[in-house]
Amino acid sequence: MIHPDNSPLPESEPLEEILARVRFRLKRVLKNYSIPVQEAEDLLQETLLDALQQWSSIRHLESWLCGTLRFKCAKYWKRQRIERRLQVVDPSLLEDLCKPQPPAQEQGDLVADLRRLTRGLAKRHRAVLWLRFGLGLSTDEVAQQLGYCPASIRKLTGRTLSRLRRWAAAKPDDGASS
Repeated sequence: MIHPDNSPLPESEPLEEILARVRFRLKRVLKNYSIPVQEAEDLLQETLLDALQQWSSIRHLESWLCGTLRFKCAKYWKRQRIERRLQVVDPSLLEDLCKPQPPAQEQGDLVADLRRLTRGLAKRHRAVLWLRFGLGLSTDEVAQQLGYCPASIRKLTGRTLSRLRRWAAAKPDDGASS
């Protein structure tokens, strides 16, 4: 039998003999990944089913079986981590943590006040405030968006907030300049 790249393929041997030969390697993979016994059988069966479906394209069955089983084990633990994270977050707790939103009119007034307060700021200062607090991006993400280094964003944010505090504390007849 000749493979498409003209390299000879070994004569196929019964699957039972191949599995008997690779059995200990497969067990070692399952043990190294600490797969629970009830899940190990499922992963092994999935691997064998995949092998049967792709039989004609597999060149080195033993290596393929071990590699595919390793991949399935890693994928199993990734799924487990995700499921654990989802179980930790109870939907009722999330509802308790949600802050009540102000009524639409009050929220509109807050937005208008914020616009009035930030009108005197430079465009980059408004952009930093919007990205950091409006969109909730991290300092590193804001720096990447605006092309600054993170330390500059921290300083810029601090100066901008300080300026806004001074303006907010000033009386309306003082004007909004500093």
